[in-house]
Amino acid sequence: MPSRSVLVRLASTLLLAAAAHSAISAPAAPAATGNTGSGNTAAAAAITALVADDTEAAQAAFPTDFAAVMGYSPIVERGLDSVARLVDPEGDCSAPIPLPEVFESACRVHDLGYDLLRYARATEGELGPDARRRLDSLFARHLDLACRSDPQIALCHPISKIASAAVEFNSWRQGRHSPVPESPLPLVLGAGSALLGLASRRALDPKAALS
Repeated sequence: MPSRSVLVRLASTLLLAAAAHSAISAPAAPAATGNTGSGNTAAAAAITALVADDTEAAQAAFPTDFAAVMGYSPIVERGLDSVARLVDPEGDCSAPIPLPEVFESACRVHDLGYDLLRYARATEGELGPDARRRLDSLFARHLDLACRSDPQIALCHPISKIASAAVEFNSWRQGRHSPVPESPLPLVLGAGSALLGLASRRALDPKAALS
């Protein structure tokens, strides 16, 4: 169980990082092109394969013009948990605080999935809220698997829960449509405040359990 001092340090880091990170904006999504064809069918099939952790099927289903629209092609890489996945080669864990290195593969898969949502919008239109919901659930599952692959990482599971909750909350705020860039400040401030509240509760009641 994390100590009160650890929780305070984590909360303080979140709060300070939010202030430093709030002015950074993400790249804009590509504008709609009005193209017609099978782009949405391919994007939906690729997302289904990603969510099933079927790398070969994801590669086979991938839209043929994805690179032309999005500016890159996905690659297969083996993460620190030794699982080979289809990822965005330039993706990363774009969080205001450093996350465990073992999360990197999960973040790059999630980035690729979100770019498939953006690709679909740019070519034929939104895929629908379920696609983003399934990608966020996959992200949470991959973070959990990453923590299980290295049980020695300090606070891995609590951090993974915060990260996946942040992603899920932002998706809810955006109506589960294709992702758009927004400041992470309100969400990170909320997470930091919650951790400070938990630390205060433990100070008043040392026997209080983490919930």
